[in-house]
Amino acid sequence: MKIKACAKINLTLDVTGKREDGYHLLDTVMHTVSLSDEVELVRETAPGIRLKCSESYLPLDERNTAYRAARLFLTHCGLEGEGVSLSIEKHIPSRAGLGGGSADAAAVLRGMNLLFQTGLSQASLAQLGSEIGADVPFCVVGGAKRCEGIGEQLSDVPTLPPCAILICKPPVGMSTPRAYALIDQYPLTGRRFTPNMVEALKGGDLAEIAGVLGNRFDEVMKLPKVREIEKVMRSSGALGAMMSGSGSAVYGIFRSEKAAGKCRSLLMGKGEIFLASPCEQGDDPRAGR
Repeated sequence: MKIKACAKINLTLDVTGKREDGYHLLDTVMHTVSLSDEVELVRETAPGIRLKCSESYLPLDERNTAYRAARLFLTHCGLEGEGVSLSIEKHIPSRAGLGGGSADAAAVLRGMNLLFQTGLSQASLAQLGSEIGADVPFCVVGGAKRCEGIGEQLSDVPTLPPCAILICKPPVGMSTPRAYALIDQYPLTGRRFTPNMVEALKGGDLAEIAGVLGNRFDEVMKLPKVREIEKVMRSSGALGAMMSGSGSAVYGIFRSEKAAGKCRSLLMGKGEIFLASPCEQGDDPRAGR
């Protein structure tokens, strides 16, 4: 069984506080895009979890979110004696803010629910996902959502109008823990991006939506290569451009693939480049590389 594991972008990302246990409180609008990994699941007669990945630098044990998702699922469903092989073909870059690890974990939860015919609801899978990582519940559900708390409180928002999304991941990267440690050095402000984005999505005007993109990490980190990519995108037809999550991938919103293609040629040499489109759900059949 093969499952698409779609990336996400953050249209907005506000950090609103920090819990006593160290988790940060967020208010963010996430959107699934068609850039995706592919996760293959095979039920085995021998018990245990076996994981393979196309990228050799990624761990193949409990340090991998997909592995942890499989173990959690088997434990939750009382299937500890069962076995499964997982194979991940990676296309979503790491340390990009695109939720690649979370998408893989979500795909494993969805796939194992089908493979073992356990019949868990989407809400139950999302709840399981919250035990793995803050972005996993969203990646289980996908589409467009306002995510609050530590990412587990999801509410519907309208999806993006038809458009092209150009993504550029520069060589520079930063781990999520390090990014949050950096943001802790700056005082919280009253400025909020998410409420304006929710209203803009309701209006459905692409230019208005792209005009209210915002990311607290982008404000604080001020990575030169990120700034450079954003500038190229905005000056070559993007309605808006912003870093996703804690970075360092930058996305630009364009009215058409043709417009995005012109910008793509100007970004050659600045990083990995992907052309994507918005998806209406986490396993959108239109999803691709």
